[in-house]
Amino acid sequence: MTTINPYSSSYAPGLTAGQTATQRANQAAGYGQTRDQSPTINTPAVNVTLSPAAQAALKAQTDSRTIEGVVAEAKAQIATLLKAAKTTSALKDGDPTIDVSALDRRTLYAVASNQGGGFPIEQQVVASLTLKAQSDQALAAPAAQARLTGDYATLYQTALDQMDAAGPEEKASAAWSRDRAALVEARGQAIARPGLAPMGVQNDTVAAYMHEAGGVVAGAKTRDFGKVATDVRAALDKQYSLAVHPDAAKSPDRGDIDFRRFDDRSLAAVALNQGDQFSAHEAHMAQIEIRSRDSAAIKASYQSTSEDAGGFGKAMITRYAGMTTEERQASGWTPAAYAKMVELQASRDKLGEIFNADGSMAGPPTLLDYL
Repeated sequence: MTTINPYSSSYAPGLTAGQTATQRANQAAGYGQTRDQSPTINTPAVNVTLSPAAQAALKAQTDSRTIEGVVAEAKAQIATLLKAAKTTSALKDGDPTIDVSALDRRTLYAVASNQGGGFPIEQQVVASLTLKAQSDQALAAPAAQARLTGDYATLYQTALDQMDAAGPEEKASAAWSRDRAALVEARGQAIARPGLAPMGVQNDTVAAYMHEAGGVVAGAKTRDFGKVATDVRAALDKQYSLAVHPDAAKSPDRGDIDFRRFDDRSLAAVALNQGDQFSAHEAHMAQIEIRSRDSAAIKASYQSTSEDAGGFGKAMITRYAGMTTEERQASGWTPAAYAKMVELQASRDKLGEIFNADGSMAGPPTLLDYL
């Protein structure tokens, strides 16, 4: 059996490294069909194994459902999940109550983007988090490889293949076009400068993932918090021993500490210092870094949702729901703050229901009925 890996240097005739997952799926499918079905060429059949990204692209391309059908399916599936979980909300205190990972990407996007306008904010948030988790999972292996070998071109090709597997509604969005263009530019840099990570590309989602995931502590999001702290302690001590810049920290008690390669939960381990493994200076510097990252993320969310009424509130609720308990504590994102965000978002949605698109009243109820 011949296996085609779109990320390797070996391809079936006609396949090239620069093609998208959709193009590869089409050509690979055509190649296999010609060999198997030709009435004049008596040669053994060639089985073509597509990568997950190519399979997803082919599935998206052949999805004949209408958006109305996708929305109806999504509502039915979520209703079933909520019933099984014996709850009416997809979020409780900022944490998901249902697992929607079994929904296909087009369905998840329909929920996350509130296609048809009938999905509550908590369902939108859970779907958005699931899409992000699936994206992160797809990037994890090539990202680890890129850190070891400097092969950033393959990492960015993986991200592009994943984007090309989107459904028609997602591809029609401005965000998809913007983010894909950024990935193309970054991939060009990676090819032109082998071994170096692309730099200075606005809206580079891979760079954002690499920064968020960190490159120091493995599995920091899910492992025991005490063990994460122990790994961070070891990593910092090694960093101090290798420091050469005059202002760089060479001990736990003074100097500038470079936390750029540490993920948010690892930073929280230093800032909270629950096991007394870190100095007061380290904890203070970690708190400064956390505030800086939080400020940058909030600013980016505000700018990216400036034309979407209610988009900023949704982004903030999604950010809270995507944090671990320790990250929330270190950032000062309290349950009370979350409850206030949900309350304000619900008020905005209710106010929006009062008016039609032309500004006229939607119905006979008065404003007091919505308060």
